[in-house]
Amino acid sequence: MTITGRRIKIILLVVLLTTFLTWFFYAHETLPKPLRAATALIETPVAIVSGLSHYLNLGVDVYYTPWVIILTNFLFSVVMIFGVDEIFKRRRQKSTIK
Repeated sequence: MTITGRRIKIILLVVLLTTFLTWFFYAHETLPKPLRAATALIETPVAIVSGLSHYLNLGVDVYYTPWVIILTNFLFSVVMIFGVDEIFKRRRQKSTIK
């Protein structure tokens, strides 16, 4: 199986988004309070996983476990990139049908 240019772009987008989200998680605390409040939604995936961990009594302190943060951001990136890609595919198909 060969890797096409499209697959390489998708893989790169997932890696870049995961890297950005992970970096931003750690850089977020150093921002001034008004900016932190305005950008807090960017870290929603980690907050959701932390809430699930607490609710399900998993005993994982998400905010202090780097591999969980990276894994959460990776899974979110995969879902986000493939979801957006699927939306664009459907739009292209609809425009070529007409």
